[in-house]
Amino acid sequence: MKTGIQLPNFRIGLLSTFILLAFLLHSCQGDPVEVPDEDVFTKSKREQLGKLLMNDILSNNEFIPDFPPYDSAYNYIQTLYSQATNIMQLDRQSPSDNRWAAEWEIYIIKNDDMRHAFTLPGGNLFVTTGMLMNFEKDYELFYLLTFEANLMHEGHLLNLLKEEYNSLTLINLIEGRPTASGITISDVASNLPDLAFDDDVIKDADRETVSSICGTSILAPTGILPSLFNPEFQNCKWLESRPSYSNRPASIQGFSDDNSSNCGGNFGNGNYQKFVLNVLD
Repeated sequence: MKTGIQLPNFRIGLLSTFILLAFLLHSCQGDPVEVPDEDVFTKSKREQLGKLLMNDILSNNEFIPDFPPYDSAYNYIQTLYSQATNIMQLDRQSPSDNRWAAEWEIYIIKNDDMRHAFTLPGGNLFVTTGMLMNFEKDYELFYLLTFEANLMHEGHLLNLLKEEYNSLTLINLIEGRPTASGITISDVASNLPDLAFDDDVIKDADRETVSSICGTSILAPTGILPSLFNPEFQNCKWLESRPSYSNRPASIQGFSDDNSSNCGGNFGNGNYQKFVLNVLD
């Protein structure tokens, strides 16, 4: 005599399969994935990430040596970069455990065919010889240096990296743990120059850059305009990854007009030609 409820054989099979799949899914998932808090990305953590990326980039590119006659280019560009970023690095309003610790340095990649520049988390900046030879006057370079520093300092670069790789992956890389996706520091380093910012981020960075230049220099704060009007600049790597938004030149001029009481109008005194272009030529 049969007792209890009898399920058809096909239902028993479905139920067993469901239980097995549920078990396997739970086993694969393991412990819940913990998403790092936003405040875990202190300036110290960003500097650590930048150092890891820098080591990889240094080993995979050719650089202009920092000795005569090229040291004059390094010294001059570093002087401008330090001037452009001095206020950013003071950190007087930041907690003692969340301040920039190291001076931000520049590195010149030997590549005449590429017009590009990019900053690492933590502030170190890479610029190609092709980009440097694209400029003619000091104020053009000063805009680039300030713009790239602002992308990093204001968190735009970190946000882009988090969108591309997610916060947990970045923290694992910083702390030397394997990532679930198999992403490595080399992967991030090789992809970093190609990461493209959104148009609204570029507009914010232009506004921040003009304001920064007006507060740190007597140079005119519109140094990117000659490049934006240069047909040969339109397909360069820098502009592909920092794409222009609608009416960008007019917007930059407008940002300058808004800060006119503090802005300088100097285009340079010939030092860019003397210390950079004459050396790289």
